[in-house]
Amino acid sequence: MQGKSALVTGGGGGFGKAIAELLLADGVAVTLADNDPAKLDAARDLLSSKVPGARIATIAGDATSEADVQVAIDAAIAHGGGLDIVVGTVGGGSGFGAILDLPYDKFMSDYALNVGSAFLLVKLATPRMQTGSSFVFISSAAAVTPLPNLVSYCTVKAGLDHFTRSAAIELSPRGIRFNAVRPGTTETDGMAHAFARDGFAASAAAKIPLARTGKPFDIAKAVHYLASDDASWITGQCWTVDGGAGLRTGG
Repeated sequence: MQGKSALVTGGGGGFGKAIAELLLADGVAVTLADNDPAKLDAARDLLSSKVPGARIATIAGDATSEADVQVAIDAAIAHGGGLDIVVGTVGGGSGFGAILDLPYDKFMSDYALNVGSAFLLVKLATPRMQTGSSFVFISSAAAVTPLPNLVSYCTVKAGLDHFTRSAAIELSPRGIRFNAVRPGTTETDGMAHAFARDGFAASAAAKIPLARTGKPFDIAKAVHYLASDDASWITGQCWTVDGGAGLRTGG
């Protein structure tokens, strides 16, 4: 991947940092985008210490704002001399809540955050990318495993999967690939509150055939492969990386 250019949204988070580290180590010029400038600064400092000579740029903005996403794409192209890889890690949900108690505006904001952010990246970046480029999105194992009191998160991640597949077939004449990775229970920034609870990690690991929860690099390695030329004949795929948990839930 030496000499390529990448944009990683949600770049200040656990997945974003791990993915960026692998890309930077391969000589990719990486632009990190996030809505939290402090997290971006911390991520840049961390990655610079881990990958000496890394080509890192940062840009703050809202992943659901068309204007901000356009600025981020412009910044990535200016930094890397083009744009070959786009990784969308932005996502999340309103937390636990019953369907009958979930406010409509929260449901729709979850949709905008998870699916809308991916739509904007594809809409704005694709026309400026060349044949052989790729997109990879962070979905969730919840996209295929319905969970009580998580209807919003499950629904929007399923929507992200289908958006990924739809983009892959519609935009295939451009020679650009679109894939997603579905993490299982992974110890990343967004799950810190859960892993801080006594017994959570052990309880989660007991439900996983490989007997441990995930780490950000477990997910990052799958993203790295899908973004690379080694995966040049793979598109429209949503890979579950969950230690085999879906084998027990039917996901």
